[in-house]
Amino acid sequence: MLQIGNQLRFTSEEIKEARALGLDLAAVRTRDEYSKAVINLISTLEHERPDLLEKIAQALAAKTGAKLPAKLSVVRSTKTGR
Repeated sequence: MLQIGNQLRFTSEEIKEARALGLDLAAVRTRDEYSKAVINLISTLEHERPDLLEKIAQALAAKTGAKLPAKLSVVRSTKTGR
């Protein structure tokens, strides 16, 4: 990757490697566009493969020492009549 100020340029090999991971860098020219491409990949994983996204988050947290928040769960009422 080449970077001049806020402008980014990726080599064809970097674009090919990123595409294999599901990240489309072909039209990315700025840091903001790069961020949007990564967010798009995360959003896709959230809907299509939440299990894989969770594994990635756990691996990143372990590598950086960050602590993941507790999972949210649905609490259902056990009272009758509801």
